[in-house]
Amino acid sequence: MIKRVFPDLSGKRVLVASSGDNVAVFGFHLLGADVTSTDLSEKQLENAAKLAAARGWNIKFACADSMTLEGIADSEYDLVYTSNGVHVWINDLAVMYQNFYRVLREGGYYIYFETHPFIRPFDDSGCEIKVIKPYEDTGPFGDPPNYAWKIQDFIRGLLVNGFEICDLIEFHPQPEDYDDWWYKSLEEKQKDNYAKFDWRKNPRAALPQWIGACARKKMKSA
Repeated sequence: MIKRVFPDLSGKRVLVASSGDNVAVFGFHLLGADVTSTDLSEKQLENAAKLAAARGWNIKFACADSMTLEGIADSEYDLVYTSNGVHVWINDLAVMYQNFYRVLREGGYYIYFETHPFIRPFDDSGCEIKVIKPYEDTGPFGDPPNYAWKIQDFIRGLLVNGFEICDLIEFHPQPEDYDDWWYKSLEEKQKDNYAKFDWRKNPRAALPQWIGACARKKMKSA
């Protein structure tokens, strides 16, 4: 999806919000982008900055909440990107999207990769499908609170803030993926011969586990 929008990321300004472990940040940098990493965790940013400095990577790091992106200038970025696990901590998607829209240039893109809402109603402790909540119950759950947003929450939050939806994909994890998904470790996954990736052995694998979307900041009318 990213390659379709930006076949060449060289020189493109990319903001990775709620950057976490910064794996996506490093990936964008190695693809030639001018990257800014923002997160609420100062320790995550400090660790990532040390890794980048040791390798001579010119990456900007800023402590900022994705709900406000304080200190991040308007209309500066070609792409805003969020990875899997960001939306669950956001209590108002529209507010977050509003700030993504603010920092994007005209015609800029927001792309996300996230856990699919369809799997949120199910217990993930084993292969058996066990319902733990209605799909419509979005939370908050737990302490600190997290949220199980519906697909309509993702889409409507973008539309009300002036984005146009360019693409939407639903997909499944693969055995060779970076995320071990149903397993606690690579060793456990290999020992089980990747069986939980087969929906005939693990009914939960029949459901799409991930969702991704690409939205564009609309150009102003001439």
